[in-house]
Amino acid sequence: MSEFFIKQAFAEAIDLQKNQKYDEAKKLYEKILKRDSKDANARHLIALIYMAEGNFDEAKKNIEIAISQAPDQPIFHSNYGALLHSMGNHQEAVVALEKSIKLDDKLFQSYYSLGIVYSDLNQHEKAVEAYHKALDVNDKSAAAHNNLANLFSNTNNPEAEYHYKKLVELEPTQVYPRLNMANYYIKRDQFNEAISSLNELVDMGIATKEVFNSLGVSYKGLNDTKNAISMFEEAIKIDKDFVLANENLKLLKNDS
Repeated sequence: MSEFFIKQAFAEAIDLQKNQKYDEAKKLYEKILKRDSKDANARHLIALIYMAEGNFDEAKKNIEIAISQAPDQPIFHSNYGALLHSMGNHQEAVVALEKSIKLDDKLFQSYYSLGIVYSDLNQHEKAVEAYHKALDVNDKSAAAHNNLANLFSNTNNPEAEYHYKKLVELEPTQVYPRLNMANYYIKRDQFNEAISSLNELVDMGIATKEVFNSLGVSYKGLNDTKNAISMFEEAIKIDKDFVLANENLKLLKNDS
């Protein structure tokens, strides 16, 4: 393959990979590697395909070769850290991600991945620090705001509310930001705030069974049995087998 055709092959393979046509993309990367086994970019990209397919051993083999050929590529170390995390090697993942940050201290995905790894290690302070650094790089990341808010919610830290509100700003037409914020309010017995947040979803016509169940819990918290029953019944209308709403409704009727 000439240099021109290699560039064409890369462009086509990357496009196929983005569209999850992995087998076709792999064939092109394999052709590139057959011509030049030291092409670190092709090694790295084919490793990502194996990772997406769940073939972690093959992904690890290829990405380690890529790193040995181009050790100063921060994205290689970052994706290696994500792979190691997927394989359950959390401490090794931290080492790889920290290496990527040393090479590029503006790499959002490395800080974000560190937040996930530290959360799994139950090292909450380090997880919070990692997510804060991720947001320093990209304050518009809904995923980082959500994960940070959930961490604060789990420790009953009022800073959770700020990040849930940011999440709603960033994802105004999605259910999960308001639902997560409402469930945080419920934990803090702020039932009116929870109802206000959840009713916005009802007004938009996108309320789910989980939304109606949380509304039921909120009304129950205000001792408004009539509205609580109505909301649990709305959840069950959507899914008659929704265990949580059925149990809540049963308990409420038994108590009333």
